[in-house]
Amino acid sequence: MTTGNGGIAMDHTYIEEHQVVDRYVMGKLPPEELEGFEEHYLSCPECLDRLDLAESLERGFKRAAGQDAARLAATRQLAVVAWLHRLSRSRQAAALLVALFVVLAVPGVLSYRELASTRAALERERLAASSRTTAEAERLRAELDASHQDLAREREARSRAAEQLAQVLRPQANVPILFLNAERGGASGGEPTFRLHLPAEAGWVVFALAIDPPHSLGYRAVLKDARGREVWSGADLRLNEQESLSLSLPSTLLAPGDYTLAVEGLAPGRRPVPAGRFTFRVLPAA
Repeated sequence: MTTGNGGIAMDHTYIEEHQVVDRYVMGKLPPEELEGFEEHYLSCPECLDRLDLAESLERGFKRAAGQDAARLAATRQLAVVAWLHRLSRSRQAAALLVALFVVLAVPGVLSYRELASTRAALERERLAASSRTTAEAERLRAELDASHQDLAREREARSRAAEQLAQVLRPQANVPILFLNAERGGASGGEPTFRLHLPAEAGWVVFALAIDPPHSLGYRAVLKDARGREVWSGADLRLNEQESLSLSLPSTLLAPGDYTLAVEGLAPGRRPVPAGRFTFRVLPAA
């Protein structure tokens, strides 16, 4: 049986009979088995535990490479013993025969104390590997939960945006239009003269800004609320035939309160030039 990507479908019987974990650690799995095993163990805590233990044992063997040949052979015997309880009965019998042969070939090398010490070290390594596996699983689970929450928030935001867009795209009648003249003589801080009532339903609001000469090739506008927070900004604006700027903004951008529109003239290679400061007050829907 193969997976959807061409790899061999794995189960525990196949893994045990074909010594997949051992061959995986030694880098001897062919591509089709490698792909199938990696798909399997990523969702199998038992195989993750086996793999961590096998890799830990492999590292332990490498660290012991500088010891004498007899002690290294004995340590490898214990590694085999530690794995016996995980094997099928047929594999246990075969492994015990091999272990017996090795013990008879190297008599008296390992004392009882050394055996107990090595087995304790293997158990500590197994527990450490299990702890690392659990911690990694918890970390992945937390990341997955966070991703699900982010996705839910994004879907909700898209849904709201789609609703607002649908409202805006509907044909509208009696669109509010506010004609604004710039403040004169640098006056600021007083109560705005111009008033705008919000429409009962979400839609567009049109602002017509009278711009005094000299005129510029382009303009930039920044809308701020009474607290100085930027609500909207636009650049590369052009005058219409009436030498005024027309801005169409969604009514959902505006809450009741006072606002200021600052307009600057733009010219290539020159600093922006103030072209007008417009103030108005937004009132709730009538």
